[in-house]
Amino acid sequence: MAKLKGEKPEVLIDKLGERLAFERTGVRLYEALITKCQLAADGAFVPPLEALREIREDEARHFLLLQTTLENLGADPTAQTPCADVSAVASMGLVQTLTDPRTTVAQCLNAILMAELADHASWELLISLAEQTGHDEMAETFRAALTQEEAHLGQVKTWLREAVAREAT
Repeated sequence: MAKLKGEKPEVLIDKLGERLAFERTGVRLYEALITKCQLAADGAFVPPLEALREIREDEARHFLLLQTTLENLGADPTAQTPCADVSAVASMGLVQTLTDPRTTVAQCLNAILMAELADHASWELLISLAEQTGHDEMAETFRAALTQEEAHLGQVKTWLREAVAREAT
């Protein structure tokens, strides 16, 4: 029906697929960071593991939110959309950074910061797109996710500052 009105619902589906893929990667990034922190050398700064686990769970909940949203729109959440494919390729370097045994916790936090910055901006875009296409309830639900992402971003920035300060002394 949206196509008959001259709208392009495939853009929203593509961006939802992109977010879904990125949230899946976000869970993996935090799992890798938790492992990195558990194996960190004595004296290295390590963020609180419970806080990292909470963020990982937020990312998992965001994944499920997007999966349900796609299903409610009649889309296949397992389909690899064009933007989801690009997102997966772009985030491969972040995954490699966090899983490389040579990287420090501070370096991994820097990679996580990159992911959180992209995550934050992408939720803002998705909210705007949902509003533009008349999905106000969807946009409101996504605002809650954005609020959590803002908290993640603040925590990661603080942890990165602490980790770099510890390395500098």
